[in-house]
Amino acid sequence: MGTVAHHFNQSISFNASYMKQYWRENLQEHRTTNSFVPDMDNKSVSSLAMMQFVQRKQNWATDNINTYFNFKFKTGAVQHQALIGYDSQIWEKRKGGQQNAARGFLLKNGSVASSYNPAKASDYQTVNYNGTIIPKPNVTPFDLNPEAVNYQGADFNTLNVITPLPSALTTTHAAYIQHLFTWKKFKILTGIRQEWFQDITNFKEANETFFNNNKLLYRFGITYSITDHINIYGTYLTGYQPQSNTVTLMPNTSSLTGSAARFKPLTSDLKELGIKAQLFGRISLNLAVYEINQKNILINANNPSEPDELVQRGADRSRGFEAEFSGHILPQWHIYGGYSYIDAKIMDDSNPDVIGKRKENTSKNSVNIWTRYNFSTIEFLKDFGIGAGILYQSSKVPWFTRSFELPAYTTIDAALYYTPAKTVQLSFNLNNITNKVYWIGAQNYLRLFPGTPRNYLLTATYKF
Repeated sequence: MGTVAHHFNQSISFNASYMKQYWRENLQEHRTTNSFVPDMDNKSVSSLAMMQFVQRKQNWATDNINTYFNFKFKTGAVQHQALIGYDSQIWEKRKGGQQNAARGFLLKNGSVASSYNPAKASDYQTVNYNGTIIPKPNVTPFDLNPEAVNYQGADFNTLNVITPLPSALTTTHAAYIQHLFTWKKFKILTGIRQEWFQDITNFKEANETFFNNNKLLYRFGITYSITDHINIYGTYLTGYQPQSNTVTLMPNTSSLTGSAARFKPLTSDLKELGIKAQLFGRISLNLAVYEINQKNILINANNPSEPDELVQRGADRSRGFEAEFSGHILPQWHIYGGYSYIDAKIMDDSNPDVIGKRKENTSKNSVNIWTRYNFSTIEFLKDFGIGAGILYQSSKVPWFTRSFELPAYTTIDAALYYTPAKTVQLSFNLNNITNKVYWIGAQNYLRLFPGTPRNYLLTATYKF
């Protein structure tokens, strides 16, 4: 990694940076196929999670370049600051990568079926699970019963999905101009950015193929200072992301859907209006309303027989309100609070039943409050302080199913501070005091992501 900066004079400067990275992945893991094991009548056995075993090896090399000129000048009463720059990102996936998987059901002839077909039940090996006959899974299922003992080692029956990972090269080149105007109480920011993206599959091979995406992005922002302590602002900007990296990180997708060329790039736009204020000289307040639109969102197809399969959603929209305040009620008493409301909906999807429904894994309401009080006015406690806070998140819908919701939750935290000198502080944090069991996200009933249980943290800080 290297950085170069040079000031030609007070008005013109140049900056450049370069970073080289290498990444090697050697993965072995068990995970669910997002389904339960069926019985011989193809009815789900809700205490048995269907599992798969995955091996993956990949080697990457990346190059990142960022360069820009910075210009500062005036025209009459208007101050200008302009940036003209170039960015480059190059990702090379080296030859020799591979992903293998064991999943599905064992057949009597020694082969493996990706799914269970009850019309051909006699073709499958079977096993007795607590008195229920089930088709024998290729990988040992995970027993969800509380008293069950599970072992998920590196053993499996048959690696039945073998996927060589082709070499690949993705490049992004971008040129941009950004201009900040300052005039009286106004600040106006404008910018355009042109990106050129290329994805090459089977890089440097005889069967090399490629596709290109190009996109012009733009942004506009304006700030007006009502007073020295109150500013209002508005922002509009566009976004864009090719789907190649998403597809590459789920390698089996290429065998199911072809390369990333079949997926349209993710595009987005943001509109935001807000106010930032400093009240009474000691409380900062931020209020904002916004709308975010996304198109061509890549999501999992939720196909248990092909867990890596991806599909594309047409559009979703998030509208929301955010409020945040921070400051001192008294010199020794600090408080922070935040509230967020998000109305996130699916606007276009190949499944008409979900259009207009809530977007997955998004809470409508969230609240975060933290306060700290230092006993600086009490002589024998002057080196001590206490803190307390709460976090609230409303319910969420999992990614792959709408048959249940993740419940709302509230956690309570506390802290004790000891500051024997201006340069030293010791803090003891007790998080999730009530040891609340909660879930921060989920794909389905089999893949829920738990929040952190009660925990303790002791921190020592020294300021130089």
